[in-house]
Amino acid sequence: MENHQEEENGAANEAEAPKEKRKGKHDKPKPWDDDPNIDHWKIDKFDPSWNEGGMLEVSSFSTLFPQYREKYLQEAWPMVKSSLKQFGVACELNLVEGSMTVSTTRKTRDPYIIIKARDLIKLLSRSVPAPQAIKILDDEIQCDIIKISGMVRNKVFSNQIGDVILRVLLACCLWLFLDCWVSIINASASPVFGLSVWI
Repeated sequence: MENHQEEENGAANEAEAPKEKRKGKHDKPKPWDDDPNIDHWKIDKFDPSWNEGGMLEVSSFSTLFPQYREKYLQEAWPMVKSSLKQFGVACELNLVEGSMTVSTTRKTRDPYIIIKARDLIKLLSRSVPAPQAIKILDDEIQCDIIKISGMVRNKVFSNQIGDVILRVLLACCLWLFLDCWVSIINASASPVFGLSVWI
């Protein structure tokens, strides 16, 4: 009888004791977490020797552009093509369909460059000048496309002059405060900025 009570008390004590939260193997402290000599925010430049075999599959992205951009893109396309060729990315300008396409080749070494090339053609289709858009191919430069059409309910200016003034003021404020280049076309803003802005 006493043994039975002791077993019940032991089971009750085990139930009352808080269960230790079991950490995974990735939650353990690493020796480099507290090392002051390591810059955790540094982005290393891609070295082609990291991927000597190249890409196994072809990846491609395509985007449409408005008809009014056709003439500018024809003039700027040789510059875009030569800058993408340095990274082993093929690009095509289709004037019949009104589309731009980028794709990897056998010479492509950096797997992330196709994402950067996709951002490049998106910026070009949104009226960002080619010299500014080509900067996106650098590892430390990022971009975003922000829809600003639904951000303001009441329109302050109903005429086009007031709309232009607001766009110029917004672009100047973003350029001065964030040290980034901004293109505001129609209902979207396209900032091109360095990572040092956000870190």
